[in-house]
Amino acid sequence: MKLIAALLVLMSGDALAHHSYADYDRAERYELRGVLTDIHWANPHILFTVSDGERSIRIEWITVTGAEVTSVSKEQFAIGDAVLFIGSRNRNPDVQTMTVIKEVQLPGKDWRWVSPSEKR
Repeated sequence: MKLIAALLVLMSGDALAHHSYADYDRAERYELRGVLTDIHWANPHILFTVSDGERSIRIEWITVTGAEVTSVSKEQFAIGDAVLFIGSRNRNPDVQTMTVIKEVQLPGKDWRWVSPSEKR
């Protein structure tokens, strides 16, 4: 029983570390417009790479389960799609990542996703 408790404590530390957003301004509403150049549809988070013409930025979005719960499927996205992500950038300008995604749009497909936390 003690072994199970110890394992749970160790695993929860990893989960907390993984979900640390200290490097991001969670209140920021940064808009990134670009083209999808890569899609990695797997847990722990769906990852996109978006090129805005000057740089490539990695987007860490929701989990696969989170996508399913909010009626999003992998088939909705394709390399080359024009996209708009609204979320938070890493505070370090040399780190080209975004997370805490509040909204996703596919203008060419007239599709929009809004984070459930933004609908409150």
